[in-house]
Amino acid sequence: MREQIRQLILQAIPEAKNINFDISYPDPKFGDYSTNAALLLRQDAKAIVEQLDKSMFESVSVAGPGFINFRIKDELLVRGVKGVRGVKGGRILLEYFQPNIAKPLHVGHLRTAIIGDCLKRMLLYLGHHVESDTHMGDWGTQFGYLILAYKKFGEVNDKLYAELNADESQKEAAKQEFVKLEQGDKENRKIWQNLVDQSMKEFLKINDLMDILPFDHHWPESFYENKMPEIVERLKVKKLLKSSQGAQIVDLEDVAVEGHPLGRAPLLEDAPPPRGLGVAIIIKSDGGTTYLLRDLATFIFGKEQGFTQHLYVVDNRQALHYRQLFEILKLMGVMGGKGVKGEHISYGFISFKGEALSTRKGNMVLAKDVIAQTEEKVAKIIEEKNSDLKEKPKVIKAVTKAALKYFDLKHNRHSDIEFDWDEVLDFEGDSGPYLQYAYARLSSILKKSQISNLKSQINSKVQMSGTERELLFKSSILPEIVEDAVKNYLPNVLANYLYNLATLINKFYHESPVLAEVDEAKRNFRLALVSRAKDTLGKGLDLLGIRALEEM
Repeated sequence: MREQIRQLILQAIPEAKNINFDISYPDPKFGDYSTNAALLLRQDAKAIVEQLDKSMFESVSVAGPGFINFRIKDELLVRGVKGVRGVKGGRILLEYFQPNIAKPLHVGHLRTAIIGDCLKRMLLYLGHHVESDTHMGDWGTQFGYLILAYKKFGEVNDKLYAELNADESQKEAAKQEFVKLEQGDKENRKIWQNLVDQSMKEFLKINDLMDILPFDHHWPESFYENKMPEIVERLKVKKLLKSSQGAQIVDLEDVAVEGHPLGRAPLLEDAPPPRGLGVAIIIKSDGGTTYLLRDLATFIFGKEQGFTQHLYVVDNRQALHYRQLFEILKLMGVMGGKGVKGEHISYGFISFKGEALSTRKGNMVLAKDVIAQTEEKVAKIIEEKNSDLKEKPKVIKAVTKAALKYFDLKHNRHSDIEFDWDEVLDFEGDSGPYLQYAYARLSSILKKSQISNLKSQINSKVQMSGTERELLFKSSILPEIVEDAVKNYLPNVLANYLYNLATLINKFYHESPVLAEVDEAKRNFRLALVSRAKDTLGKGLDLLGIRALEEM
């Protein structure tokens, strides 16, 4: 409906195509949709209304200095809005999760997995061709530390890794172990391969552990080992590669940008503060390759595979790294204009008691511990609320996942989050369990009604209350909400909509009796409304990666 309104505005005032006007959702008392087109065009809103085709509207009114409000005809709302169909645009490669071998998963990995999975679900829903990649971290100097730990102690764990990493005297030895790995040293290759094989089995448990969609590709950093030399040659041909203090770099200091965020790409030792995007190191002075070189190979490989867009769900500390990556790709002629696009979908930190997580300091919060503690707390709450619940173990696991996922997704991904058990497990507030309970309540009403083919019962002849009409409208706009969420890759737009929908459903319960309604037409209408609201809420939960429960 929103797109139809946009087209009607463009037909009435063609000059509107030159402005970026909004079509938003006002307070329901004013209408279903609102636009600021007249305000931006500095035209008389009333005159614009006169030119509009108003056949699909119950009313069109002017408010404030230039806002136009639209109320859709009830019969159009009753028909509902069909979901988006058809494949859109080119192929998208969505990279998320990115665990490092021989290291346990922490809550930061949960963030990228949860956000990435939700984005994949929404893109698929809108008809995009999207494929996911784990891009496991199994290459780089840090793996020199892992090999060194194995050679010294006969095992690898996070404590040993953290101790070695903190010991400056081991830094050079770790670098050399990685250089040997890159050069094909048989012993180092064998140690490395065993670590990779063991880690892959553990990491992919995330799909079942948190109901993450299966990944389409597993192209780890090592996959690009034989592709990096070609990238280096292409940089040389473009005359982008320079020697500096024994390293091979791309100088981006003349690239003008705002601010100087910290990032993965390091500066050369003893170098002055950076200008622009600073110095991008491609090959280090010891001959080791960098993450930046591997990401250049990753992007170019994706282009060769036919992907037209590459999305990276990586935390916001890597902002400089991706700015450098995209700038180099533009200089190489790989990215920019109407060609392949790249975007860094950054997210903030999650902390416990105000302490940011840090793998290298050895004080990270493990994902398995957070999940286990959440499950334990959920089990106690469900035992208190419904001790006779059928399939209790399955429900507990589903509610646990919902609590953790929704807590993450309801926040703007750019924000840092402080983990709060009370907020995560609030069954009566803005939480995953609250949405699941709203769905279960709708299911209970429909089950008790024992009426089939409810969709045919919904019609515009029944006099609706304001809340009923609002619920009918809100249940029809899920495709528009998902479009808004995907526009800037913000899952919280969908999460917030679903919370408001669940809250509206609860308001509807209290105002409008359903099974107790004596008027058959009203009862059937309300049951049909319950059915539609259930379908919308259920689909929305699925897009968040949350299981909708029939009983709770």
